[in-house]
Amino acid sequence: MIVTSISLVAMSSAAVAAVPAPPSVKAAPAPKAAAPNFDAMFGIFDKLFPPTPDPDPARLALARTAVASMWPDGAYGKMMSGFLGGTIDRAMQLKKSDLMGIAGVPAKTDAAAPAKDLSFHDQAAAKDPYFDQRMAAYRQVLEEETAKMSTAIDPRMRDGLARSMARKFDAKQLADINAFFATPSGHALASQYMGLWFAPDTMRAIFTAMPEMMKLMPDATEKMKAIDAKFPKPPKAEKPEKPAAKP
Repeated sequence: MIVTSISLVAMSSAAVAAVPAPPSVKAAPAPKAAAPNFDAMFGIFDKLFPPTPDPDPARLALARTAVASMWPDGAYGKMMSGFLGGTIDRAMQLKKSDLMGIAGVPAKTDAAAPAKDLSFHDQAAAKDPYFDQRMAAYRQVLEEETAKMSTAIDPRMRDGLARSMARKFDAKQLADINAFFATPSGHALASQYMGLWFAPDTMRAIFTAMPEMMKLMPDATEKMKAIDAKFPKPPKAEKPEKPAAKP
């Protein structure tokens, strides 16, 4: 979810940033990003999620059958392009007044406000007559690139899910799952299950729980402070002495 949100923000920003700036405005050159050290990243990942012994071969075989229905080829690409594309389209219909309330700033209600309070889409389209075509081209690239990503992540997801299922369920349970997935209703559920997590109703359910979750935070913070108060504070690190000034 976090990765998806970051991707969404990045793509939305890129779409708006693609609108040409006035001739008098010069964009600063973007700094060159250093190539990520994947060996170091995977080293940390292995410590957080250490590799585990292979599960029972018979149970793993049954689990692979189940996962084949749950995560078919192209599943990741379709799920991500559908979610990101649809969310970006709706985000572009937002207006400045929609965002002002988040910061506690009341939206303007004067007669001139509606004419100025345009959606992000309308603002961008007013500056760029090719904005809609540009966005359609972005959408096409999104679908093509996520389809390419699918070829890398789909088999890995199937392997990871199968290994996890082989550990969580015994052979009898896995056989029952496969029998259900072999029915028309079971196949329909299996093929749509992962995508349900990104459906608007599911996202709304998660988001609408935030106010209640935020109300719980002060109490949790006080409990953490109480625990911290039970133990002596760690000694402060000694500051290195400053070298004597040269005469």
